[in-house]
Amino acid sequence: MKPSFNTPFLNQRVIQDRRSRPTSILSTVRFGGRRRRFRRAGEGQNRYMDRLSQCTIVLTLIILALSILDAIFTKILLESGASELNPLMARLIQWSFQSVLIYKSLGVGLLAYFLAIHQNFRISFYGMHVLATIHLVLLGYHLACSYLSQAI
Repeated sequence: MKPSFNTPFLNQRVIQDRRSRPTSILSTVRFGGRRRRFRRAGEGQNRYMDRLSQCTIVLTLIILALSILDAIFTKILLESGASELNPLMARLIQWSFQSVLIYKSLGVGLLAYFLAIHQNFRISFYGMHVLATIHLVLLGYHLACSYLSQAI
C-alpha cells in the first residue's frame, strides 16, 4: 500500500527513537559512542555526552600530571629537611613513598575523571579549572621552596 496525501503516513520505525530519552551517565563511562558535542544551541547544559571533548581530556591529563609532580616535589623537599603538614600524608610517607604516589595519583585521577564525565555541568567545569589552579599554585609553591632551600 503506497501512502497518499489522503491517508495518514504510518510510523514504520522498528526501533525506538534514541532521542526520546537523554544520554545516561553510564554511556560516558564506557569508551565508545559517536557524539562529542551537541548540535543545537542550548542543548548541552547539564547533559551527558557519549565521548569526552579534547579540551576535557587534556585538562584531566594536566591535572593528573600536576598531581604526580606535586608528589615528586614533596619527596624532594622532605629529603632536604622539610616536613609534611598534612597528617594523613605524613602517615603515608612514613609507611612508604610509593604508596603516597599511588594513592595521591589514584585519588586525584578518579576525582578528575568524575569531573570529566560531568563536563557539561557548570559546577564540574568550574571544579576542573579550580583543581588545575590549585595544583598549579602547589607546583609554584614547591618550586619556590626548592629555590629557597638551594639559596640558603
